[in-house]
Amino acid sequence: MYKIGCIGHAGRHGEFFSRIFNQHPLFENYRFSYVFGEDEPLSLEEKNQRFYHIDAYCSTVEELIERSDAVMILTIAGETHLPYALKVIEAKKPVFVDKPFATTYEDAKAITDAARLHHVPIFGGSTLRHLKKLDEIRQLIKEDTFPFISISYRADPESPLGLYPYYASHIAEICMSLCGPDYHDVTVSRNQKNVCSVVKYAHCSAVLMTTLDTELVHIHRTGKKSYSFDLNQDECYIDGAARFIQMLETGQPPVPYEEYCSSVKLLEDITRKMNALAW
Repeated sequence: MYKIGCIGHAGRHGEFFSRIFNQHPLFENYRFSYVFGEDEPLSLEEKNQRFYHIDAYCSTVEELIERSDAVMILTIAGETHLPYALKVIEAKKPVFVDKPFATTYEDAKAITDAARLHHVPIFGGSTLRHLKKLDEIRQLIKEDTFPFISISYRADPESPLGLYPYYASHIAEICMSLCGPDYHDVTVSRNQKNVCSVVKYAHCSAVLMTTLDTELVHIHRTGKKSYSFDLNQDECYIDGAARFIQMLETGQPPVPYEEYCSSVKLLEDITRKMNALAW
């Protein structure tokens, strides 16, 4: 049995992934086994309510890494991802780094550079980018040139917890997945809590919108033929877990590392320009 460890108590991703790996028939050879967290103090009863049928709670991150075959870093605070990722990578264990992959381009580059140096495969970021529906959109993009693609999702630029990058990272990573990492400029406008960013590429532009008026990810592509898609994010955990398992079995990262780094840089650019706007 392949055993997966989890770093992080906060949020619901650990709950979702523990249920997927320990309950879903697709992952019967894999087990979400161990949890270590220092991001949110929880009683044993609260831990057992959040995580589904795990094997043990570890008292240190070193214990968790030693007992696990692979590790998922699921802490909400992106600034914690680099130090945790380096510990896992140096232990030669495959790692999943949750969204936001990092809070700065330098941190993202440090993670991917360490992975290359130690020949350890890494995966992570937004699991929405791995929805099977996006494969259909990628195929349409290959078949026809298009001037614009718009991507929108829910995010609050005035989040009291500073969670705008946490949620906006979804559309930044979908943008990288569909249009590539080599954007050359971004412009940002804002109307109250609605933020619109135009990401400019040599071959197209991507319009990224965050609003509080939606619960789904919306994608619209314009060109000779126009298409609109609504993505159901409830499916993303299974699709993301399947890609993670594929990496564990093949040793091949499913996402080019440059896309992780560029999505973090894009979020930095958007957040900096958004905060500079007088509103």
